[in-house]
Amino acid sequence: MATAAGPVPRRLAPIFRDRDELPASSDLGGELTAALRDARFLVVVCSPAAARSRWVGEEVLTFKRLHGEDSVLALVVGGRPGASAISGQEALECFPRALRFRFGPDGQISEEPAHPIAADMRRDKDGRQLAKLKLIAGLTGLRLDDLVQRENQRRVRRLTAIATASFAGMVLAGGLAFYANAQRVEAERQRTIAQRETATAQAASDYLIGTYKLINPATDNPRSISALTLLGRGAERARVELAEQPVIHARILKTLGEAYNNLGLSGEYVGVVERSIPAIRRAGPEGVGSLVQLASAYRHLDRLRDAMDAVHMAERAIGPATKANSLAAAEIYLTKAGVLYSGSNLKDGRSNLDLALKIYRSDPNTPPLKLAAALKTLGLLLSDDGKFEAADAALRESLAICRRFAGERHQLTGAAWWALATNDLAANKLASAENAVARALSIERAVLDDDNPILGDSLSMQGQIYQGEHKLDAAAAALKDAIRTYQKAYKRPNSQGGIALAYLALVESDRGNLAAALADFNDARHNYDVGYGKLHPNHGDLLVNRATVLAKFGRRREALADCAAGLKILDQTMGADAAFTKSDEAMCRKL
Repeated sequence: MATAAGPVPRRLAPIFRDRDELPASSDLGGELTAALRDARFLVVVCSPAAARSRWVGEEVLTFKRLHGEDSVLALVVGGRPGASAISGQEALECFPRALRFRFGPDGQISEEPAHPIAADMRRDKDGRQLAKLKLIAGLTGLRLDDLVQRENQRRVRRLTAIATASFAGMVLAGGLAFYANAQRVEAERQRTIAQRETATAQAASDYLIGTYKLINPATDNPRSISALTLLGRGAERARVELAEQPVIHARILKTLGEAYNNLGLSGEYVGVVERSIPAIRRAGPEGVGSLVQLASAYRHLDRLRDAMDAVHMAERAIGPATKANSLAAAEIYLTKAGVLYSGSNLKDGRSNLDLALKIYRSDPNTPPLKLAAALKTLGLLLSDDGKFEAADAALRESLAICRRFAGERHQLTGAAWWALATNDLAANKLASAENAVARALSIERAVLDDDNPILGDSLSMQGQIYQGEHKLDAAAAALKDAIRTYQKAYKRPNSQGGIALAYLALVESDRGNLAAALADFNDARHNYDVGYGKLHPNHGDLLVNRATVLAKFGRRREALADCAAGLKILDQTMGADAAFTKSDEAMCRKL
């Protein structure tokens, strides 16, 4: 297996251990200096005695001169890191001075503090087992969480074998029953200890990737398992403790972004990652994943200009597309397509989406759910362009992939059902749309909070479908639930809330309540103004829909004025040939 540190060997060998007396001179021994020159890593066993040792410091400094600072690993066996900076506790310092401070251009120790990441063998810290795994992770480039999980599985297999052997002994000789029972009890005790150690490792490890993966599948209500607390704590620890390791920092932020965005918590992710953008930039191509997630979060928050800025940062970080980075490039193309689609630039959005799909279809290493996301975006683009049958084919392929690889009770599967409902509504296939959105809601109500904007999207879609079916009471209830959900989620006016309000206005019109309809249209326009921050096709569509309501109540002059203004906006934002523009133009002709 290959990692950033190179291929992982079957054994960590050879290992040079300095056990001999160092010579009484100002230089290290020739054999030891040669060993330091040939080594890839230096493991410093840190204790107060090591911190006071001149020769330990010389070894560390010599190694840093030869190989730089990133390949020095610390193992704390006693004392206290950083105690030298605490009055009265200086004697407890366990880091040698050469480890606590960087070395300068002159090859000597400077006054600039270093921030070594250490494995800590003390019982109240990492303990022997986790400290060992941390060192292995640092030496091999393997993820700490993978090593913890592998060790836990090995321990469970060993304990299971012990229990099985004990049971066999009990069957063969009844006199050994007491012994077998004692072994079973011990196995259960050890299994409990192993589970507790795993949980501790996930909470305390530098990377916390296991924690993020636990909640990323979206199979449980995130707040009931304290997802926000765990994610926020992990992000803050990564920002503080990994400030000097931008690549690892960026990888963690990418995993965080997948968790936050899949759970509909984009606002929280933006707050976390914006403070880490300098570190992401230093990570180079490794920062692309976190920038893509940031762009997606901005897009969900209607901050399309910020989203495109994040996409451009990702493009600069990855450089020219090659075979080696094709999947990362495809992810940028897909994210850019989504941002352009949200900004109603269907032509450029489709161009970028086609580039992403070409890579995903041809690369055997494509993650299936990435292909599903690209197909869903394609379906929504085709639907907005009035190509409903082609959209249906793409969206059903996306749904099939999600059901197979994510499962029936997964938020991504719910999102695929929602996309199908969107296309069916646009194609006026209302019964099919009603069934699809009901499937989406059955999943999302099980796995999301009642203030999650993803749930708001499905409630809004359900209200629109009911309005089309003239189920006015059900439509009003669903739309009002959607508006409340958006208000709780965003705490401010937003474009999704504007869409729900526009449809609620149509429902009030169908009920014969013109005043309520016009009030809802006004609220919708305010939500569009704040949410989009600029003129958007939905501004034009709102005016056309308002015109149909005014005409129904006999206010024809106002209706014609609204139609003209609405179509002008659609021409400016989407173009006169867009299917959406032509559809609204047909509505105006009927007036």
